[in-house]
Amino acid sequence: MERDKQNAREWHVHKAQPQDLPMIAEIEKLSFHKPWSEEGIESFYYKKTSDIYVWRDRNRISGYIMAEHILEQGELQRIAIVPFIRSMGIGTLFLQEFRERYRKMGVETIYLEVRESNNIARNFYKKNGFEEHGRRPKYYTNPMEDAILMFWDDPNPLQTLPVETTHETSYNESCKEDKSMLCNVCGNPLKEKSDFIEVKKEWGYFSDKDTQIHEFKICERCYDRMIKQFEIPPRVTEKKEILS
Repeated sequence: MERDKQNAREWHVHKAQPQDLPMIAEIEKLSFHKPWSEEGIESFYYKKTSDIYVWRDRNRISGYIMAEHILEQGELQRIAIVPFIRSMGIGTLFLQEFRERYRKMGVETIYLEVRESNNIARNFYKKNGFEEHGRRPKYYTNPMEDAILMFWDDPNPLQTLPVETTHETSYNESCKEDKSMLCNVCGNPLKEKSDFIEVKKEWGYFSDKDTQIHEFKICERCYDRMIKQFEIPPRVTEKKEILS
């Protein structure tokens, strides 16, 4: 009898399946003032760098987390737990297990945004090791409100990148033979007709990197995700004349 009770209370985190999306959309409606549509959730689900994890009690989904990941960074898009189990502390357990899964994927930092007035969510994230590091003015609408930017750094990362290296091969040096170029963030090839950012910086006298020249390329998709973490967004202007 006791064993049956224990099995009945088991909760598990799983990657969402296509058949889970309608139930996720229902929880979305319960949890947010401006919920994503089922079509929007489905579009997010099939993105290459996106993940949706569900908290399942037998065949019932009681919560979900939506996130995107780029190498050692992740961005938490949504977390929702149905109201009747929030008091059980399930949200904390869910977030901890989700975070452990991302650690095993090599993600060392997780970012998120939260409404400034949402003190319950802000305190929840702080309780789970997130820190506030800035704000994004007028990020939310209906009503208009600033977003508080938060992040979590893995104190004991499973994978670390070397701080220094004696390897001085310049960017894409290893790809010269096949004339290919790679995005430094995601490692994917930059195709002939794809757009990207190319940076070449020669560090000056007052820098610790004096005499060093750093070069890298970032594809458009990685750029879009990267600027979401900026405290001050980049200045964007439109070209007034386009030559044919």
